Amino acid sequence: MVGLKVGADATRISDLLRSGRFYRIPPYQRSYSWQETEALSLLHDLLDAVVQERSHFLGAIVLIETSTPDLYEIVDGQQRLTTLSLIIAILRDLEPADGDVSALQEMIAESESNGSWRLTLNHVDAPYYRELIKPKRSNLPRELKHPTTESHELLRSNFSALYQELSETNAETRSRLKGILLNDCPVIRVGVKNRDEGYKVFQVLNARGRQPSAHDILKTELFERAKLSGSEADRLARTWTSHEAKLGARDFDDLLRQIRLLHDPSPKGDLVSGFCRSVLETVDAREFLERELPRYVDAYHELKIGNIRFSRPMPAIDQHLGLLKTLEHSGWRAPALKFLVNHDRDADTAREFFCDLERLGFAMQLVVSDRDARPKRYRRVCDEIVSDQVLFSKSGALSLTREEREKLTQRLAGRFGSVSQRRALCLKLNALLPGGEDLNTDADATVEHILPKSVAEGSDWLKSWPDLAERRELTDTLGNFCLLTKRDNQRADRLSYKEKREHFFLSSQHGGQFALTRNASKVARWTPDAVRTRTAALVDLLVKAWKLDLPDG
Repeated sequence: MVGLKVGADATRISDLLRSGRFYRIPPYQRSYSWQETEALSLLHDLLDAVVQERSHFLGAIVLIETSTPDLYEIVDGQQRLTTLSLIIAILRDLEPADGDVSALQEMIAESESNGSWRLTLNHVDAPYYRELIKPKRSNLPRELKHPTTESHELLRSNFSALYQELSETNAETRSRLKGILLNDCPVIRVGVKNRDEGYKVFQVLNARGRQPSAHDILKTELFERAKLSGSEADRLARTWTSHEAKLGARDFDDLLRQIRLLHDPSPKGDLVSGFCRSVLETVDAREFLERELPRYVDAYHELKIGNIRFSRPMPAIDQHLGLLKTLEHSGWRAPALKFLVNHDRDADTAREFFCDLERLGFAMQLVVSDRDARPKRYRRVCDEIVSDQVLFSKSGALSLTREEREKLTQRLAGRFGSVSQRRALCLKLNALLPGGEDLNTDADATVEHILPKSVAEGSDWLKSWPDLAERRELTDTLGNFCLLTKRDNQRADRLSYKEKREHFFLSSQHGGQFALTRNASKVARWTPDAVRTRTAALVDLLVKAWKLDLPDG
């Protein structure tokens, strides 16, 4: 690293965490991200050192000097130091009543009274982390607060795993582990003078080992292109961390992919280079960070939790959104995001949009076999969102052509071998039937084949269904489906229709809680004709709901 003023010296972890020294995570660093396997691996390395009576080298810790004496920012080493602090806190809590906990406590905080914590994580993780490592008030097991972000969940699960492992280790081994932490854990302390140098070191270090997520890398690009001052970088880095905490790392990456899709008609290559090539060619990096990204994060979060804000309450929109989430493809999310970000929040317009988007989503799922055709169609919808007149026109991408409506109608009368497709359609039908309920996608509602998919020899079912070809034809059609809880589904399984109907379908405590099952229970005998008749009736419900029978639109 030519031109960088970097100094390095060997020290011990206890000297690094000694009284009077403090460390904080700079804003551009990602949140705590170690998984349980990585945290336990560190602990096992330390325990191996105990058994083999040797020291354990902790690698390099890269630090930036700050304007405050003895306060350093951690460029590289956050995950290790945070996990070590969890181990130290647990060893402190497991010390016998007459043990000396002061040496371990000093590695965590200057003193409990003044709140001078040795290590300060980012503003999202710090409060939760401090709750984990503060001294226990009694001999009772520590009560762990419920996590509210992905990084909180990792901190909590790692603390629990480390605690269980150490509590099952004998007191002598823990005492020797304490000795290693205090005296025999060498570390290379690498120091740089300022954030600019630290930022370059950070980029170099993150080019090796465990790769940061796409949004971490993209943040680096955006901040560099925006040419931010130090205070601006701090403020926007805190905002970025809040975005990650709100969505979670995986969904944050997905959001950035969706934004790229809105700017790139033919997305190829990796996310970061593609994002810079497409999005940042039309949107200034600073403008994106300050104005665009927060709006997309809020919209994505609304779509994720299924609760969208409009000019007035409109539960039907959340119902359409819930059904879109049951589909096997996710192409609908890009137009949904663009609509929420770029369109006003008029409830009536939004209801029309999400109703039509649900219909289009099911059509793309059920009758469009060409996977390349789906993104092209959704791309057209995105392009047309700028104008209501175009968006809702009969020739618009959101509408179905006559041929598409005919194909979808025919498809609904056919067989559904896909579990997710069956469930999506059953949830839709359950809401359409008289007295129907709108069920969440995570509701305990599974699809029951009233005529079982497999009929045993000698079964009563063969009296009404002797023809194998007829059974194969009708078993996976809409008319043979109802909804049961997972437990009831397993219990009903291959029972006769009479037993299913009496014990489950007619009971309000069981299948009778679902409109689709109540509808099936009206049939006295389950025969091929009954299934055909019911299939036609259910298809007719969907045809009317999706306006597939209209001459145009």
